[in-house]
Amino acid sequence: MINHVHMLVSSDDMIGFVRDFKKYTTKMILQNIEQFEPNLIIGLFTEEDGSHKIWQEGNMPEKIESEKFFLQKLKYIVNNPVKRYYVSNPEYWYWSSANRECELKIDEY
Repeated sequence: MINHVHMLVSSDDMIGFVRDFKKYTTKMILQNIEQFEPNLIIGLFTEEDGSHKIWQEGNMPEKIESEKFFLQKLKYIVNNPVKRYYVSNPEYWYWSSANRECELKIDEY
């Protein structure tokens, strides 16, 4: 999505995963902005103390305990760009698992 992320994640340490994900993506997003759009940081991401904030406080992880719940969440994620009128079909959203051309790869264990 343009301003948020949905993920289905498996981890023995979900709190650690979310913490590390936010830390790493914040670093990479700020590097990208500083390189390509340096004026953007000043207005959008700088806190009063001079630090930068990309992610909102908190998150809403939900434990998946059934196939029905998993499929419900998967359907929601895949259809979110359509619901927001970014594309007319899920497979048209470049960063969607519904798009076969998507560069995101899924690790299978």
